[in-house]
Amino acid sequence: MKNLVILIASAFVILLILIGFFFLSGKTSLQDIKSFEDCVNQGYPVMESYPRQCVTPDGQNFTEEIESPVLTGKEDLIVVTFPKSNEVISSPLEIKGEARGYWFFESSFPVYLKNENGEILASGIATADGDWMTEDFVPFTATLTFDQKNVENGILVLNKDNPSGLPENDDSLEIPVKFKQSNLNACVVTGCSGQICSDEEVVTTCEFKEEYACFKEAICEKQDSGECGWTETEEYNQCRQGF
Repeated sequence: MKNLVILIASAFVILLILIGFFFLSGKTSLQDIKSFEDCVNQGYPVMESYPRQCVTPDGQNFTEEIESPVLTGKEDLIVVTFPKSNEVISSPLEIKGEARGYWFFESSFPVYLKNENGEILASGIATADGDWMTEDFVPFTATLTFDQKNVENGILVLNKDNPSGLPENDDSLEIPVKFKQSNLNACVVTGCSGQICSDEEVVTTCEFKEEYACFKEAICEKQDSGECGWTETEEYNQCRQGF
């Protein structure tokens, strides 16, 4: 009987050891946490700063790495997560980011999209996704629908709401953007023999000349004049020398 009790007790101890082993093996050692992602994956608290930070129980602090950050000088006031600087955009444009509560008024602030000539293509309102009555960062979203009118570059403007109207309270963030090429009158190779570069399809007579084959070595694109045309390459010039 005594031996049976000892056997049962020993089995129970072994079971506890095995349970502890499997539990610990599923948890990464604090020494094995080397990055922000490791810290987050282990479920440790994340501070909603910019960039975000994760802290382990032993006091290690890991900061989220932001790919190719473009400094605007206003990171402590407003941060746009989409679109990034020089990002290619199309309509409708979904704008996302976060701003200090005092960038808002009545839970919103105005946003504009301009073309490279300063013409306003669209305007709208960014709204807070949370309580804006704070000095902390508050997430926001906005949607702009626009017609880019055959331009390639633009500027997204996010204005601080200024109900006072006083110039000293004005502030804004400007982000350069690029419009999606498919929305433009892009240059196309056209003509019966592919000898014409234009922003629209052109119908020509089918008179093939051998030198037309050289256009395969040139680039059909917008020229400095703003019109479509052939950009000569070294291969194109070498081909043309044969005719």
